[in-house]
Amino acid sequence: MHPPPLAVLIRAHRHAARLTLHELSAASGISVRALGDLERGQSTARDRTLDALAGALGLGADDRAVLTEAAAVARAVPEDAFALPRAVPDFTGRTEPAELLARAVRDGAPVIVHGMAGVGKTALVVHTVSRTAGRFPGGVSFLDCRGTRPSRSGAEAGGAVDVAGRLRRTLAAGARGRRLIVLDDVAGDLPPEPPRAGAALVITSRSPLPGIDGAVRIPLGPLPAGESVALLAAITGAPADAAMAAVADYCGHLPLALRIAGNRLTGRPGGTAAHLADRLADEDRRLAVLSAGDLSVEAALATSFGRLSAHARSVIHRLAHAPGQVPAEASPAIEELRGAGLLAPAADGRYRLHDLVRIAARRLGP
Repeated sequence: MHPPPLAVLIRAHRHAARLTLHELSAASGISVRALGDLERGQSTARDRTLDALAGALGLGADDRAVLTEAAAVARAVPEDAFALPRAVPDFTGRTEPAELLARAVRDGAPVIVHGMAGVGKTALVVHTVSRTAGRFPGGVSFLDCRGTRPSRSGAEAGGAVDVAGRLRRTLAAGARGRRLIVLDDVAGDLPPEPPRAGAALVITSRSPLPGIDGAVRIPLGPLPAGESVALLAAITGAPADAAMAAVADYCGHLPLALRIAGNRLTGRPGGTAAHLADRLADEDRRLAVLSAGDLSVEAALATSFGRLSAHARSVIHRLAHAPGQVPAEASPAIEELRGAGLLAPAADGRYRLHDLVRIAARRLGP
């Protein structure tokens, strides 16, 4: 017998605890919007979010177990598993890559949007594709390939295999008119099935996937400073002042970090950007501050580190302590790090680590 739906359980526990959505958001670190989606059954929750909810709601072991089982049931692959996710309403900036993506999709070339974890690849694709979906009478299919997620249990891995099989069956079944296939979070060692006639293909990946011929490659980096402050202002509804600019700087203008910071500000009534900037100024706790529910900069980077060879891990650890000081024999590792979206060349001919990558590499070790 299945437990009550996850949405019903979360709402019931919140009411029993006499908490508003804003109060639960402040206690759990999960945004009000994400909590609302959970209570409406429009999304499900992974382990990190469940732990945060259970702790904030003061649930005992039995209630936690029921909540976990309900989440597992909710995560079962539904018939509409390939539906395009909802675009974020506060999408900001990225005008040039969005136009390039829209043009490439219109022209029918396969597209690879690549960059480091947390740089906003999926948000860009969903934002752009949702505006061009009308060009595809055969529909839009979206598959999360989980290339940068933490290792999953056997049950979850089996579910992922089933999703991949259903996508192949969807492709084989044909469609009435041209369709668009989005493969999100493709790992470098997971080449996707090539598109069939009448299907456009968009891929997001940390890697530019050099093995895919004829693709339009769109590299994404952190947002320009002005756009990152504008994104924080859009998330929070607060003015784009000097304190907000300081928060954006400490986030390294990385969209994932900015999203978490914005959620922290909106989830804590009375919290100020100046106070958050003071907390982020401490490198020893910056990554801990940039973690809330399922969103975590450190977790996203940890999965990227986990896919590296031992030599590449050693090199990035050395780079984190002495940027640019790379021995000649490290060149294969440098290419591996660049392919993983963890390293970029600097103007002086050396190599540059994003500030959050540098902090994470120091913490994780070689």
